[in-house]
Amino acid sequence: MANPYNLGFGFYGGHDCDTVMKLVKASEDNDFASVWIAEDYFYGGAFSTAAACAVQTSKIQIGIGVINPFTRHPVLSAMESASLDAISKGRIILGLGGSNKRWMEDMAGIPFKKPIQSTKECAMIIKELIGKGHVKFDGEIFKTGDVELDFVPYRKDLPVYLGVKGPKALHIAGQIADGVLLSTMTSLPYVAYAKEHIAAGAKEAGRDPSEIKISAYFPMHVDKDSKKAKQAVKEVIAKFVGIHGVHPILTCTGMTEEQIMPFKEGVMKGKFATELVTDEMVDLLAIAGDPDECKAKLKALNEAGVDNPVAFEVMGIDPMESLQIISKYVLD
Repeated sequence: MANPYNLGFGFYGGHDCDTVMKLVKASEDNDFASVWIAEDYFYGGAFSTAAACAVQTSKIQIGIGVINPFTRHPVLSAMESASLDAISKGRIILGLGGSNKRWMEDMAGIPFKKPIQSTKECAMIIKELIGKGHVKFDGEIFKTGDVELDFVPYRKDLPVYLGVKGPKALHIAGQIADGVLLSTMTSLPYVAYAKEHIAAGAKEAGRDPSEIKISAYFPMHVDKDSKKAKQAVKEVIAKFVGIHGVHPILTCTGMTEEQIMPFKEGVMKGKFATELVTDEMVDLLAIAGDPDECKAKLKALNEAGVDNPVAFEVMGIDPMESLQIISKYVLD
């Protein structure tokens, strides 16, 4: 088995469509199990990009990681998702997340209202409309009339993942989602933390927690020179530790506010505190090192419950080169 870890590949949303299509085709050719297309604002739209990629591939799963509940009405997102699933012949995973106030309210001028509840209701509408062919929803955020699809979806069980990270949102994912897409800076301690909250939500809803799939983004670089590989991911770690700040995704690992705040201050000043990232932090928050180290980390993640680890592109390294190196040293 060329890919025993069910490893996927992910990349930022700023690439042009031709580049994305080449990356997705190369990911399939190099035995990656999935590819994840980000919809960061204000870059190319994920649905149209994913459709272009779907017609050029035949077996790789295509994840949308992630759309939000604000820029498209949930009914429209359901229509787009079902159409894309038909184009791909059942290879789509739809990721939903709450976005952020800066993108939605400050830049797009869209009210950023209760993002967790909005994401929950969006997922419920999409799943019901695709699953049953009709929906009538009266929620706190979204309301619909009696909506009925005029076509039959390729799959009624198109998987909907929530791209969430906090305890309340993870609990909701356990209640309603088919899977969870964990954020960059996921660690083994955070996987355990997330699983605990997902399981609590699942049990509350009468669901089996083991049926909820877990995907997660990881900065990944592999090199025969372990030190060189670890150095390559330090900038992205500095960036995302600063972005997350004092949040359970980091504090559950034992990192303290005193350790985290210099990274936060660096991001606010537009300069990542890369020099503060230690090799121990790399081992905790990334998949980086020589081939044996990377294989061991992937095995540990699978055993901890990450069904689909996703190697996310690293700043400063060409993503095409990155996926080929990973395939050569880890998947062959």
